[in-house]
Amino acid sequence: MVRLRKTILCIDDHWNGLIGRKMFLESNGYEVLEATGGDEGLRLFRTHPVDAVVVDYQMPGMNGDVVAARMKRLKANIPILLLSAYGPLPENKLQSVDTFLTKSQELKVLLPALQDL
Repeated sequence: MVRLRKTILCIDDHWNGLIGRKMFLESNGYEVLEATGGDEGLRLFRTHPVDAVVVDYQMPGMNGDVVAARMKRLKANIPILLLSAYGPLPENKLQSVDTFLTKSQELKVLLPALQDL
């Protein structure tokens, strides 16, 4: 079966941000899978075809950088975009991600960032 739309896996423990991001991406032609934590995100990643991942940095149980590292071990070429409500993160937190965005700039640059991945 050929997929016509790219599938983005969005992972965020804040429901409002997750649903807002899902609606925004779907209105721009993407199919979106959503997860409210790292474990759920990894399960979806293993069981569904995904073209890119958008993951929040700070989440209970497993931060986004850990989720990204585990995903890269499963599929090294998966594009991963890490979001944070806080300022720049230390370089060691960004080793497994392709792009970093702060949530304050997210809607302005999310689509171009995904297209560049």
